Amino acid sequence: MKIKITRRLFLKELSDLIKGVGVSVVILPLISCENDWIVPPKISGKSIELDLTNERSDILNLPVLNFLGAGLTKQFEEVNYGIPVIIVRFKRENKEDDFLCFSGMCTHDQCFGKNKVRAPLKIETLSNGEKVCRVICTCHGSEFDLLSGGKVLKGPAEKPLRKFECSFNPSKNILTIYY
Repeated sequence: MKIKITRRLFLKELSDLIKGVGVSVVILPLISCENDWIVPPKISGKSIELDLTNERSDILNLPVLNFLGAGLTKQFEEVNYGIPVIIVRFKRENKEDDFLCFSGMCTHDQCFGKNKVRAPLKIETLSNGEKVCRVICTCHGSEFDLLSGGKVLKGPAEKPLRKFECSFNPSKNILTIYY
């Protein structure tokens, strides 16, 4: 039995094919990229040590990690896919000093670099009394609070920055970052 293909049937089939391909081309890459950043890679059990004695601020060229709330960006080839890591010093209850480490890549449009996502300079106190350590992405204006796990303070970003576990040895002035 022979099927007669009319112009109308041909155009409908072509339209359905284009819709299917269009959805695949647009949606599938978005979903696959999204998953890379939603679920952080598992910690591999590796670590890197950083001697903080001579580390200097990106902006002030001072040993900035001597100040609470101040931070720097540092790039390690093997950590965070070579994307800079933001390191900030803060004070936690029951501890003398501590550090936080986050990915220096904005979760909105994957902007990164010392001129894009800058390390914080201080801990601020908001009008409601809440303390924040603000990181700003200069690409589109997203703001993140490192004291609350890298959460978004201001969009367009919707997801927090990726956090890295770290530990500090004050007697040697060594920060160990686990990745």
